[in-house]
Amino acid sequence: MTDLFTEADGIDDDYGVPHRGRAGTVFSLPSTIPLVLDLDGTLIRGDLLYKSFFSILRRNPLIVVACAAWLLRGRAALKRQLALRNRINWDNIELHHDVVALANHEKAAGRRVVLATAADAVLAGQLAAMIPCIDHVFASDGEHNLKGANKAALLRRTFPQGFIYAGDSRADLAVWREAAGIVTVAASDTVRSAARALGKPAIHLQGRVD
Repeated sequence: MTDLFTEADGIDDDYGVPHRGRAGTVFSLPSTIPLVLDLDGTLIRGDLLYKSFFSILRRNPLIVVACAAWLLRGRAALKRQLALRNRINWDNIELHHDVVALANHEKAAGRRVVLATAADAVLAGQLAAMIPCIDHVFASDGEHNLKGANKAALLRRTFPQGFIYAGDSRADLAVWREAAGIVTVAASDTVRSAARALGKPAIHLQGRVD
């Protein structure tokens, strides 16, 4: 594990962050601050909402009609209904191995690892069960869509001492503004520049699946 994180393994330290923080962690932040992982596009390649939809569509093309009705009740309601009916083959889900390696490394160094996702809790819980280092899951619950500002507010309340957040998209900027540390994963140059502009400790991961 001591040589796990190098530029060859996908960590880019052009934000000026040392490869070693306190107590063997990658970050120059106390190990009491949790590492929080986004799911879609960060922990995995792709989006569980679309994966759940297409896993059902193959067997039931009329699901499109039902989706239109569920969406009238909100995006969180749509996610819940698809999650309850999903036929996802979890063996085919592509994890970002560098993100999992980072989470395992930080867990071994004493840092809590949390999954916080806009995906539905049914699917998030099934995925989290595959990754032993995850200590807790926050997710959409059928009524509340845990994305962007909603996620930022929840994490701020839950971890007032601060948190490190790993995300991949512009929607994650609202969360990074509240975070003590930033991990960008397979992010575009625009997103990375916006994250860098927040002036917080940050690293970039490539989002490797091989």
